[in-house]
This record gives sequence, structure tokens and C-alpha cells, in this order.
Amino acid sequence: MQRVLAFADALRAGDIDALGSLMLASHASSRDDMGVSTPDLDALVECLCDAGALGARVTGAGFGGCVVALVPTSLAGDIVEKATAAYRERTDHEPTAWLVEAADGAARVS
Repeated sequence: MQRVLAFADALRAGDIDALGSLMLASHASSRDDMGVSTPDLDALVECLCDAGALGARVTGAGFGGCVVALVPTSLAGDIVEKATAAYRERTDHEPTAWLVEAADGAARVS
């Protein structure tokens, strides 16, 4: 929970660098402490960061599922292209990328 609270604080403060490192720490914890990552997901996190993502982590239930990455909007297309090519070369798998933007969360409507 410490990391979740730190992430929320960094988000409110606009501290993008802190967000990226917290995401990477979360991925390491998911991999090392909970054992829910896979070598392919670890490779994708590395490829994304090597391509310019500020941070990335396994998401969902893990075990071969998805990775979410934090990237600058202006570089998103380039990062996807570079990370996809590197991942394909490294694993012989074809990843699917979705570019999304954060939005307000669910709220009670009265």
C-alpha cells in the first residue's frame, strides 16, 4: 500500500519521474515477491523502458497477460514501434499495443 499511496501523491504533484520508478518497483515486486510475471512480460517491460517509456509493469492477473507503460504522449507512437520491434526480435512473439489516455475514475452520479 505504501507504493500505491506514493503513486497517488506523485500523481497529484505531477511528479512523472516518480511515477515511472514506482511502476518499475511495482513490476519488480510482482515478479519477485508474488511470482506473477513471466520472462516474456519481463522482456516487454525492458523493451518498453529501453524504447523510452518512463515506467512499465505487469497488470491484471499476470501469468502472461498485459503490461501497462507510462509514456510521454508526444513519443507514444515511436515508443510503441521501437518496443514492438525489440520484443518481436527478442521473443518471436507479436505484441498488441493499445494507446490510451487516463480518464476520471468511476464516480457516483446523483
